[in-house]
Amino acid sequence: MIGQYFLDKCLDTPIEADPWQHQILTDSLPQDSFNKLKNSCEQFIKEPVDKLIHIHPGQFKEHKIEWYDEIHDLGRVILSNAKKLCERYNNHRWFPEISLNGHISITPPLPYKFHIHMEGVAKFWSSVTYITPDKNIGTKMYRKEEPSSFVKEAHWKPNNTFIFCGKRNETWHSYESGESTNRITLNFFLMKNDPRNYLR
Repeated sequence: MIGQYFLDKCLDTPIEADPWQHQILTDSLPQDSFNKLKNSCEQFIKEPVDKLIHIHPGQFKEHKIEWYDEIHDLGRVILSNAKKLCERYNNHRWFPEISLNGHISITPPLPYKFHIHMEGVAKFWSSVTYITPDKNIGTKMYRKEEPSSFVKEAHWKPNNTFIFCGKRNETWHSYESGESTNRITLNFFLMKNDPRNYLR
């Protein structure tokens, strides 16, 4: 199943330390499943948007995204193995009751930018899988909340996944698209429990 495949990738991929702990998974999803997801998302590359849009599983049908069973299997495996995923990271955050938010994200082209930020305090494990287009901008990592502290980029490659456990005043990052197309990703966030985060 797709969830177990993704979990094995998470557990087998080394953690990089610079500028802070993170992972970059290659071929994160089985190729046939990823191709199905990418084909469903090609329609959003040129869709005119001027703000960040999240499409949740309950909205997949109306957007003609044929990937409902797959995202639920992924979500089930991630949530049931949350502790195992987080324990690979030093001093990760944790909450007694947790939930999972999963969705497809559409980032508009430049000049829109999601500027340098930490992860929200309720999030303690974040995963972003790059879907389409073939060439775009990945995730930029910094030491501080200022552009001059840029260290490196998790480069954009379809079916690669960028993962980290957010820490206050440490995991500074930003993302943006290029000038001509939207940027489509599959996002999962393990979070402090909130009923609204169910894969609805």
